Amino acid sequence: MSIGGAFININSNDKAFNQTLEDTSDLITRLYSFTRDFSKEDLCRYMDSVVEELPDVDVVSIVDKNNMRIYHTHHNLMDTEYDGSHPDFESHPKAYFTENNIGPSGAQRRSYKALYSEDGEYEGFIMTIRLKTSMMNVTIRTILLFLVVVICAILIELSISATIFKKIKQQFLVFTEDFEGTKFLVDSMRANNHDFTNKLHVILGLIQIGQYEKAQSYIQNISIIQRETVSNVMKAVDNPAFSALIIGKIARASECNVKFILKEGIIFKSQDISIPSEALVTITGNLIDNALDAMNLDSSESDKTHQLLFGVYTKPGKLLITVQDSGCGISESNRDKVFENGFSTKGQGRGVGLYHTKQLVESLGGKISFESQEGQGTTFMVSLEK
Repeated sequence: MSIGGAFININSNDKAFNQTLEDTSDLITRLYSFTRDFSKEDLCRYMDSVVEELPDVDVVSIVDKNNMRIYHTHHNLMDTEYDGSHPDFESHPKAYFTENNIGPSGAQRRSYKALYSEDGEYEGFIMTIRLKTSMMNVTIRTILLFLVVVICAILIELSISATIFKKIKQQFLVFTEDFEGTKFLVDSMRANNHDFTNKLHVILGLIQIGQYEKAQSYIQNISIIQRETVSNVMKAVDNPAFSALIIGKIARASECNVKFILKEGIIFKSQDISIPSEALVTITGNLIDNALDAMNLDSSESDKTHQLLFGVYTKPGKLLITVQDSGCGISESNRDKVFENGFSTKGQGRGVGLYHTKQLVESLGGKISFESQEGQGTTFMVSLEK
C-alpha cells in the first residue's frame, strides 16, 4: 500500500509540475502585458521580484520575436540569442505547452507561452522552467516521507503486536495454570476416591456389626475434616495449581497413613512473588513425595503414626516453603550425598527428585537446605527472593 501510495503521489507530483509551470507562464504573460513598455532595468527588477515569490519555478525567460532574451533569471543570459528549440504554437490551440528539454541550466521541464500584442501580432514567448534536479529533490522528499510513514506504521504495528502478544501470553499462562490446576484436582479426586473407598469400608463394617451411632459419628467427622481442609487451603493459597497440588497430597498422605498438617499462618499470594506455577508445583510435589517415601521406609515403629508438617509463606519479593517429616532422618554419612544425581536409599532407579529440585530452585535464584536428626525426622526448606 505504501509503495502504491508513493507511486500515485509521484505521478501526481509530475502532473502538478506541469500545471504549475503552465499557470506560472500564464501569470508572467499577464504581468508582462503591463510591463512591456518598461526599460530593461525596470523590467529586470520587476521580474526578479516576481520570480522570488515563485518557489515552484527555477527559471523564467522572456524571448522576443527575434529570438533575443530580453529577460532571464540568470542575468548573464539577457540580451543573448536564444538558440534552443523553437516552440510550435500553431499546433497548440491554447498557445502554450510543456515539454522536457535541455538548456544552459541542464535537464529541465519547460512550459512555453506565446506573447501577442494588442493587435494580435506575435511578439515572442515566455518560458517557465523547473530543473530536473529540483524535481528529483521533490520526488526524493516524497519517497522519504513515505518511508518515514512506513517505518512509523511498522513500529506502531510491532508495538501493538507486542502488546497483544503479551496479553495473549498472559491469558495462555492463566489457561495453563488453570489446566495444571485441573490436572492436579483430577489427581486429587483419584486420591480422594481411594481414600473414601477405605472410609466406606470402615462405615460398612461398623454398620454390619450394628454400630450405627459410631458409623454416623465417623461419617460426620470425616466430612467436617475434609471440608475444613479444602477450605483452609483455598483461603491460604491463591494459585489454583498450587492449591490443587496441596489438596491432592493431603489425600495421598491419608492413603499412606500419614497425618498431613498445615502449619499455622500459611499463606501464598501470587502478587508477592513471581514464580511459574509449574516450578512451584514441581518443587513442592517432590519435597512432599520425598517426605512420604521417607516415612514409609521407617520400619522402626510399625504402629507409629507419622506426621508431615507443611508450610508456605510469602511476603513481597520473598517465598519460604518447609516440609517436615517424622521419618527415620538422614544419617551423617549420607547428608553430603542427598542432592547428588542418582543417590537414593530407596533402591535402583531413584535419586533424581531432590537433584532436579535443587537444580530448579537454584535456576530461580533460590536456596534449598535441610535439617535432619536420625530417628526423629527431616525438614527441607526452600527460600526464594526476587
